[in-house]
Amino acid sequence: MDTGLLIALLNPTIALALGAAFLVLWFHQRHRPYLAVLAASYCLSAPGFLFQYFTLPVGMVLTKLVSNICFTAAACCLSSAIVARYGRRVPYIGIALTTGGGLAAFSWFMFVQPDLTWRILSMNFGFGALSLLVAAELRTVRGNGPTEKILFVLSLLSGLNFVVRTLIVVIAHGPFPSYDGFYGSSYWTTALLSHALLSLLIALSLFSAAALDVMKALKAETHTDPLSGLLNRRGFEERAALLLDQCAKAKFPVAMVLADLDHFKALNDRHGHAVGDRVIADFAAKLSFATGTRGAAGRIGDEGLAPLLRRADDALYKAKKNGRDSVRLSYERPETVFVPEPAGVG
Repeated sequence: MDTGLLIALLNPTIALALGAAFLVLWFHQRHRPYLAVLAASYCLSAPGFLFQYFTLPVGMVLTKLVSNICFTAAACCLSSAIVARYGRRVPYIGIALTTGGGLAAFSWFMFVQPDLTWRILSMNFGFGALSLLVAAELRTVRGNGPTEKILFVLSLLSGLNFVVRTLIVVIAHGPFPSYDGFYGSSYWTTALLSHALLSLLIALSLFSAAALDVMKALKAETHTDPLSGLLNRRGFEERAALLLDQCAKAKFPVAMVLADLDHFKALNDRHGHAVGDRVIADFAAKLSFATGTRGAAGRIGDEGLAPLLRRADDALYKAKKNGRDSVRLSYERPETVFVPEPAGVG
């Protein structure tokens, strides 16, 4: 296979594979729309690269325009998805100005004052400004793990790649009067290879971020009571142990409050379980607000497994002692509808 063709097909292949991977992730995590936007971004960049190498029936000039429109749309989607992933407000105006300005300048140097070198500079400077805009948004992100730092660095590198690399190559090997020999030039080769590398690194970082999202959600499910939204026994014990250790090292005082809802069974019997659930949720919200960020609020009833097994074993022993072929209950605790006690440490 021709080496030029192989290099030309490298980026579209990578882009389509990454787009498909993000699309699969989105199908399994529909509540994270940024994954669908990432899939669209990589899928849009694939025809952008293909139309740089292959000419459509509409002619070379319009084919190049379509290619750069695809690149522009892909860059807008990628930057929006990255910013949205980290809970920042997407700077739509800034994105529109940087990419729109680059595409407008490209069109000017395509149709009004044809100049290939300035078309290259226009698009690269626009994408470079967009990359630096994303880096500026990520600079203030905190508490989302290492991926935001990695993407911040990659955004800076991407901006430098679009601006500095382009200037160096154009100064050293330009200007480019036409497309004759352009796709074998040092500019095009370095552009394709650097884009492939940065695309893979950014995609791997975003895959890692998606995996961390799933792990965080799973941990929340295993550590949180679904009705009240408070920590369950497991989550409360882990969080309380951490808080006690921190307070001991800092020599801070610690207080623990154990609370219960009086006559809760009567409330359920009279008004129904839906009302009882609302009471629990409202009380949990007040308790969570009272503990704040320096404490831990949990719903810790559902006695632990060890005492539960002990009581069951005692009941089994009594059944066997009574002549077998019988059922015995443990009356160590009252046989009532039990509501887990909310507890707070702070």
